[in-house]
Amino acid sequence: MLNTAKTLLKTRNFTLVAISSDKEVFTSSDRGVKPLLHLLENEKDFLKGASVADKVIGKAAALLMVLGGIKEVHTNVISEPAAEIFEKHNITFFFDKKVERIINRKGDGLCPMETLCIDVEEPSEAFEKIKEWLEKHN
Repeated sequence: MLNTAKTLLKTRNFTLVAISSDKEVFTSSDRGVKPLLHLLENEKDFLKGASVADKVIGKAAALLMVLGGIKEVHTNVISEPAAEIFEKHNITFFFDKKVERIINRKGDGLCPMETLCIDVEEPSEAFEKIKEWLEKHN
């Protein structure tokens, strides 16, 4: 299933592809952690045992994926803190490129989500912090 998710991500204009354990497919072209938040808030069990392909994974996204209970993930770019989260939670992950940190869209600093979750280790705490931040900034 991971290969299917990875192929869909690379051949279509998606930012996230998740295939549930019962082979349902979720795709999104939204940027950042919004697709993961959507799944966690609206389809709570979708990520349990899912195979996920995501363009960019920072620590915030990794914590949300752990909270959802994913089985495995492939990403184009992963931050070192995100890789550490997957290792800590025994989640199989593959990547094309590992970077020290995820940079913001302007390219002039850290991604706000990476900054927000820099000291967070608990997935549920990350979920609450991210929700609060997005409510204030959207």
